Amino acid sequence: MKIISSKTSERVCKHMNKDHIESVHKYLRHYGKISKFKEAYLEEISSQFMRIKYDGKYKIINFKNEISEEEIHETLVSMIREIE
Repeated sequence: MKIISSKTSERVCKHMNKDHIESVHKYLRHYGKISKFKEAYLEEISSQFMRIKYDGKYKIINFKNEISEEEIHETLVSMIREIE
């Protein structure tokens, strides 16, 4: 079982929300099937899913495979490439 620490989750979420918020919005639209929202941000990332908070609600987006801390970047980038 792969584990992503809460410290790593917090760091990744902070980075994504600050520097890559458009990608977070793309994840929500494409994988989460949520097309309309006023605001959204990445709240948690685990080995199995990412949780995005939008307009006071939550959307869980499961990864295809369980990921490790070392695989976070590669996974998030490949998910964006899949969309574009």
